[in-house]
Amino acid sequence: MSHHQILTVLASAVGLSAFPASAVDDWPELPSHSGTIDIPAQEWPQHPKSRRVRIRVVYPGGKLDRVNRHTGLMLTLHNWGGDDCVGTADPRALAERLNVVAICVNYLQSGRKASIEDPEPYDCGYLQALDALRALWFVDHGLRRNSRPFDDRRIYCTGGSGGGNVSQMAAKLAPRTFACVVDLCGMKTLSHDVAFNLPGGSDLNARWSRDPNSGNYLSVDEQEIRFVAHPDHLAERKRLGSTTKIVVVHGVDDRTCPFQDAVELVANMKTAGLDVLPHYVTKDSVDGKVFTSTGHSLGDRTEIAFRVAGDFLKPDGPNMLRRVGKSDFELRHDVRYRTRNGEFAISFAKGYPVGRFEPSETPLVYPEHQDLGYFLDHDGKRHPIKTPGDWEIRRKHILSGMQLVMGRLPGVMSRPPSDVKYCDKIPVENLWRRKLTYQSDPFDRVSAYLFTPREIKAGTKLPAILCLQQTTRAGKDEPAGLSGKPNMHYGLELARRGYVVLIPDYPTFGEHAYDFAANPEYVSGTMKAIWDNIRAVDVLQSLSYVDGERIGVIGHSLGGHNAMFTAAFEPRLKVIVSSCGFTRFHKDDVPSWTGSRYMPRIASKYGNAADRVPFDFTEIVGTFAPRPFLAIAATGDSDFDVSGVKDVIKAAGRVYVLLGQPKHLQGHYPECPHDFPPNARQRAYEFLDRHLAGQR
Repeated sequence: MSHHQILTVLASAVGLSAFPASAVDDWPELPSHSGTIDIPAQEWPQHPKSRRVRIRVVYPGGKLDRVNRHTGLMLTLHNWGGDDCVGTADPRALAERLNVVAICVNYLQSGRKASIEDPEPYDCGYLQALDALRALWFVDHGLRRNSRPFDDRRIYCTGGSGGGNVSQMAAKLAPRTFACVVDLCGMKTLSHDVAFNLPGGSDLNARWSRDPNSGNYLSVDEQEIRFVAHPDHLAERKRLGSTTKIVVVHGVDDRTCPFQDAVELVANMKTAGLDVLPHYVTKDSVDGKVFTSTGHSLGDRTEIAFRVAGDFLKPDGPNMLRRVGKSDFELRHDVRYRTRNGEFAISFAKGYPVGRFEPSETPLVYPEHQDLGYFLDHDGKRHPIKTPGDWEIRRKHILSGMQLVMGRLPGVMSRPPSDVKYCDKIPVENLWRRKLTYQSDPFDRVSAYLFTPREIKAGTKLPAILCLQQTTRAGKDEPAGLSGKPNMHYGLELARRGYVVLIPDYPTFGEHAYDFAANPEYVSGTMKAIWDNIRAVDVLQSLSYVDGERIGVIGHSLGGHNAMFTAAFEPRLKVIVSSCGFTRFHKDDVPSWTGSRYMPRIASKYGNAADRVPFDFTEIVGTFAPRPFLAIAATGDSDFDVSGVKDVIKAAGRVYVLLGQPKHLQGHYPECPHDFPPNARQRAYEFLDRHLAGQR
């Protein structure tokens, strides 16, 4: 299969051609009077064929010849289920009071049947925004073609509900085009509850599927491009030089497009340095005329736009906004946003936008995994690793190889608020033991124990440990000292030493009931556990008495390799201790790794062959460098061959030398079976103390 064919196949997984054919360029002329007209639109993958959308153009005074050099352009976009100008600011009022050409767009799935009753998933902003931008370009281009003077820097947009969502998406896809955007209670994200009709913060149903084999499957890439508050995408908008003022109007009691999503958007925009102005509608805002509700309806959406943004939109206003610099239509550059498996590119090469998805290149697979002294380029040529920058290339390749087996690491859409709920609080010696649950991803909560000192002085910042269980039905209870062998009570013992300790259940153990088959987002139990642990670090960092820069991880057996897998992806774990948790695949029972709790692809894709698995533990340890790592490997371990551990430590040592911390990589080999005896635990605790707490 050619590289082009590979890209095309991968792109089809997100529902967009990697190299889409543009719509036929049969653009009509601008109407001479206010009215409706059809324009070409980009192909919709659900129904691959040429497509047109109807737009309504409203001139000041109702005539094209009334447009003058002060006239601007303004999109006003209807709500979800509406068409033309329903649920948004009246285009006639905008045209007359603001001296703009107002444009309503019957974007993709306008009308109740297409947006609510038909079986296809609701677009939720992406192609809809491209439709709106094409309508805007059509008027902009038409005025220029008619040599009609207008103020091309007075370009605005507003919309209500679904139209607010499309307005935000238009500003995202064309970040250098608008002077001001007014979002009236718009949807800020295609959340899981909206996408899949799950219980949650909204009763909207976009009819997408979690099943990768469904024609309505929602890929993580499609979901991320529709996330208006995506931190990385907001940062990219700032880097591109966006100066758009974004006015966010949202009712504090909105349940249709939840208010907390608006709060998140505003916070993320401020963090990115974008110009955002929130206007939260509270009871004090309700006047019975303009604002009539703190919920989704808000009130008179025409007058609301004038009330909250009139000073920015009125041509005679002292704060009237004009865009700085050229628009995306004029620049004709691509606008690009990275997602988990590739990149969305919005091309303005023809003036109007054309969107496409470009999958990431196929991850490189190394022929062997013990030699960490080289990296490969995409032609398969070896290059010696001589600098930290060289190692960073190899490190990224290692993480990609792990994900070929474990599945993709979840991203921003799988990171809802942790929503920690405490179940009890039990005194244990001079400690508190709290049982809690936290939201790991949009579908699952994880149970855990949290140990803290009973007395914590105000302002104190304590080191913390993520403590991971071995294979036991008791789950978190064993390291917490509530069951099992005393040698496995390392969570309780570390809490006695002054650490804040968090002990989550591994999926399917303890109180963490989990059905892998019902959750296609994870192709391995290993990746599910990694993500649960990453979210546990989020929980630890949220605690005011935890020093977020001093968090370590420890585990025995299952917990030992679980700690290693997590630390490879989670740099906030500053120190790693693994007891009897691994050996080289070539010295291990490879089929033992293939159950649903672990990595089924080792069998299904790689035939249980150590030579074919695209990563090994030597590389994993290399990803830790220069962070301190202690491998405890029992000489009599019948599960994990100690000689394979020594092979790993020796081979990974060159990376620690390269990065200037050779003493941070250590091995300890107690003479015992597969166990965590007192002398080994003492060695582990001293290692953690040295690197997290200082010698005590």
